[in-house]
Amino acid sequence: MPLRPSLLLSLLAAAPPVAAQTPAGNDGWHLGGGVEVVRFGHVAVSDAAPGVAAAVRPSARPAIHLSVERGSGAWGVELEAGWAGGHLEAGNDALSIQDRSSAVSRYRLALGIARRVAAVGNGTVGFALVPTLDLWAVSGEHRLRAGAEGRLVLRIPLGSVELENRVGVGLSGNPVDLTDIGEASDLRGLRTVFVGLGLWFGV
Repeated sequence: MPLRPSLLLSLLAAAPPVAAQTPAGNDGWHLGGGVEVVRFGHVAVSDAAPGVAAAVRPSARPAIHLSVERGSGAWGVELEAGWAGGHLEAGNDALSIQDRSSAVSRYRLALGIARRVAAVGNGTVGFALVPTLDLWAVSGEHRLRAGAEGRLVLRIPLGSVELENRVGVGLSGNPVDLTDIGEASDLRGLRTVFVGLGLWFGV
């Protein structure tokens, strides 16, 4: 049977499936907070012990954050402050050891741009690009490092709040100096991966 022009027009005018719909607007101010699990790539290989090479990194740790967001349609601007306390960690394929004699803590300030790109059920999926500024407290010293993160975010309404699930990767300056670990090679920037949960409240 030939395809009638009127049928073709009806199909084009039909509403898209839920997963492809444009997400609803998110206008106004919102306050949020959450917790993440953060893991770091190694930033150096220590050669301080002869014949034993050990990759050095900040230890994996939980991180907490508080945020304020201004939404306009599918876009949002977020200001975030956070803290993540931990230690240095050195290891190879056989063994991993944390140095608990000194704290290595991260204090963060970040300003990001977020966009909701699709509706999934009654929730939304979006992404965010987030420049970061980290103050690392290492062995009594304070070191400022700039970086950036990319985040994939799922938000689900729960009554008057939104549950946020996020996963992301980041790259920033190396917080570890040679004075912390002695002789070292393979110095590199700090790579980060994380997963987290949070809640957002409208104000």
